[in-house]
Amino acid sequence: MMRVLLSLILGLGMAGAAAAQTATPAHAGAASAPAPTPAGDPAANSYSATVPVAGTSDAQRNTAIASALTQVLQQVSPGFAASPDALAQASGYVRDFRYKRAAAGGGLELQVDFDPGAVSRLVAANQGAAANAGGATPATGSTAANVAQGGSGNLWVDGIDSSHAFASLLSALRADTALHDVTPVGAQGDGVLLHLDFDQPLAAVLAGLTGPGGHLAINQQPHAGADAALHWVP
Repeated sequence: MMRVLLSLILGLGMAGAAAAQTATPAHAGAASAPAPTPAGDPAANSYSATVPVAGTSDAQRNTAIASALTQVLQQVSPGFAASPDALAQASGYVRDFRYKRAAAGGGLELQVDFDPGAVSRLVAANQGAAANAGGATPATGSTAANVAQGGSGNLWVDGIDSSHAFASLLSALRADTALHDVTPVGAQGDGVLLHLDFDQPLAAVLAGLTGPGGHLAINQQPHAGADAALHWVP
């Protein structure tokens, strides 16, 4: 299912070509080299990491992505320690990835480019939770950023078990007049992470999306990198 969702997202131009991400790596050379990062752009480098990877299976890749996220978090926020749950959802923060041959030896490496906005929100959410630890109730997955006015954020929706469901989800969200620029930015399992802008308080937007007779319901399970979590109901 994850591959189906990723294919749909890639088709919308939100990541690199699927073949470049999932095919067995080519021998070292121009075709397998990572895209160059503009010289003198330390911010871009901060959100990218290259780590060893044992193979090209989903499990091996996810383990490497978690390791890469740990490295990136130390680059952008030294001393930050992601929770096990956040690391388990590391693929949800990925903008692009590619395999390449290690410079020395015959092993493989995985270059992972993370979405700066998603990583920044993860760090900010952790800082907010720490600030609330003295007495305020920490935010939960469905109301993580209970924005009191319009803004932008990430929405996680799971239960997307087919390309038809994915297309129906996008259609429903884009038909909502309170939402703008609904853009898929990641996928994992049967869920998809979308970035969107909204004109109303987030709580009001969620109430409208999860009204009676619709296909969306509040998801009580939080998702790393998302300001709210919903479940698709067929």
